[in-house]
Amino acid sequence: MKKGALNSTSPLAFRAALSRLTIYPAKNPIVMGIGYAVTRDIGSFLRYESQDDVGNSNPLAVSIRRSYSFGSSSTGMYQREFLYLGFNEDEAHRAVFDARWIHKSGTNRLFANVEFADPNTYSRQDDRHDFLSTSYPPLTLAITTDPVSGVRDGLVKRPETDGLIFESDTENEFYNMRASLNVADGLGNAVRPPKNVRLYFLSGFQHGGNNPPPSFPGPAGMCENATNPNYHGPTVRALLMALDAWADRGIEPPESNYPGLRDGTLVTLAAAQKFFPKIPGVTFPPMLNELELLEFGPLFDSVGGILTELPPLLGPSYKVFVPKPDPDGLDIAGIRPMEIRVPVGTNMGWNVRAPGFRAPNLCGLNGSFVAFATTKAERLAKSDPRKSLQERYKNHQGYVDAVERAAAELVRERFLLQEDAEHFISDAKASSVLK
Repeated sequence: MKKGALNSTSPLAFRAALSRLTIYPAKNPIVMGIGYAVTRDIGSFLRYESQDDVGNSNPLAVSIRRSYSFGSSSTGMYQREFLYLGFNEDEAHRAVFDARWIHKSGTNRLFANVEFADPNTYSRQDDRHDFLSTSYPPLTLAITTDPVSGVRDGLVKRPETDGLIFESDTENEFYNMRASLNVADGLGNAVRPPKNVRLYFLSGFQHGGNNPPPSFPGPAGMCENATNPNYHGPTVRALLMALDAWADRGIEPPESNYPGLRDGTLVTLAAAQKFFPKIPGVTFPPMLNELELLEFGPLFDSVGGILTELPPLLGPSYKVFVPKPDPDGLDIAGIRPMEIRVPVGTNMGWNVRAPGFRAPNLCGLNGSFVAFATTKAERLAKSDPRKSLQERYKNHQGYVDAVERAAAELVRERFLLQEDAEHFISDAKASSVLK
């Protein structure tokens, strides 16, 4: 058992806690997997049919040119499962959605096609480590042989109906949802995504970020550091336009921009700790949500089934990697949105629990923000190795100039729309940075 304790970082304590749980047989399970068929059938009806079997008219008949499907977090896990189980092909063997987008799900799948499925919960390091939903082979979008389980399979294996696929992840998914297994197998060998897939990385962002934050940084709560609820919206909007252009007009989107083993931007947790700057008061995570091959009994396999072994037996472990940080503690790889290209502090996709709140476990899906000192004298007084705002930008106009340059780069790379670039620039001008 790896680190993932319920109330302790001790593996033995975690398994002991599980052994004290009351486990009993239940009855009358709901057929949760029917949800995939419902999504398929409604999507197919709206796209292809003029009326249903009893004569009700399709309100969108003959008006749909392209159909896309998007899922974020748990619904992203649903997207991975929907794709793997082949539900993007309707009963007439037509593709339901031209493209799908899996956002911030790592390699987790929902596993709704399980007797007594519980898609409201998921595996994470600070609790529920051995729960479904989790990462379970096949892990890669491409068809590969998983070296740990021996399973040869992939989520993308139906070229006639799978369609085009985006997957985007934040740094948090590398710590909590084993996102590295999208591009590196369980023994640490690089894996390439299929040609109809693009992988994108929102460097340094935390899992949450669906809405603009009311203030920044966010409160620490039970975490050691203030959180970084950076808004995913500007990147998501730009990627949506790229996905639409790909599906509707055949315009290739930006190449995958994701950490990898080949360029050294994916590293072990120990290596990441070595590269991370020694910021006063910041504890680098001593653990992440590792992965073992869970054995739920002979009636369960990659497509789901029945769980007869609870708690599950732990099989062999997978190698899991995290993004390599730069001297500021910011991710080197990925899109590097504005908050990473022109930082006013270190944004991290991870956070650790504060003393008294089960430290030093990961603080769930929260990231961290640690501001830069304003002046060199201030940072030296704190023994902070990161350059101050003045050392980076000299003055307020220097900061605005840096935002303008980064905005132009992001627009050129198609990771930012011009409208959002203008918002970033106006916000920089109105900010108090070095005023």
